[in-house]
Amino acid sequence: MCNITVSYFAKEGSNCAFTPTYPEIYKPRKITFKKGLAQKFSQPSGTGIDLGFFELDELSKASPQGDTIPLVIYAEASLPSLSSSKVQEQQLQGNVPPNAQITLAALKKDKEGLFQVKLIKQILWVDRVRYELHEIYGIDSSGETAFNDSDAGEECVICITEPKDTAVLPCRHMCLCSECAKEIRLQLSQCPICRQQIHELIETKINKGYSPIL
Repeated sequence: MCNITVSYFAKEGSNCAFTPTYPEIYKPRKITFKKGLAQKFSQPSGTGIDLGFFELDELSKASPQGDTIPLVIYAEASLPSLSSSKVQEQQLQGNVPPNAQITLAALKKDKEGLFQVKLIKQILWVDRVRYELHEIYGIDSSGETAFNDSDAGEECVICITEPKDTAVLPCRHMCLCSECAKEIRLQLSQCPICRQQIHELIETKINKGYSPIL
């Protein structure tokens, strides 16, 4: 079993706890959801929010300070009943959340005027360790086509022969093969796509049909 909480315009506090900025408009409610793969979650009717209160610009991105997220979907594993000693242990550890996946997103309108979810990033809590996942630019993330090393546009932008397998941080452009990445790191220290300073290079092995996030 798991619990799913949907929040709108929420700020992150300590230990990945999110609180709504406008509690008078919308108060999040934790919803129990059964375990299993390939299931679809639908928020119960009457528990949503009237998006007409907000400007489209507010919905389409995080706040300028980056601390208020338009949409937060918090899915956490339901733990069995804990003994008093276990509860005390968790309290001493600062109430770190259990295994959970938190999706931070914005809302944008498509050509038909319907709202679509735009992923900002995901946060994973696994065995009380926090991981942040970000999209890598330069890989088709639509899920409609499989990743193929032989496809046009999948070659390194420097040598134009080897498949690109290295992402540049912090801009997250995957545009280099591992050999060219080593050379450009020593010579220019700038991303060849956006010219942002390179802080780190991450080589990524990609399986066909899989769209990674970093």
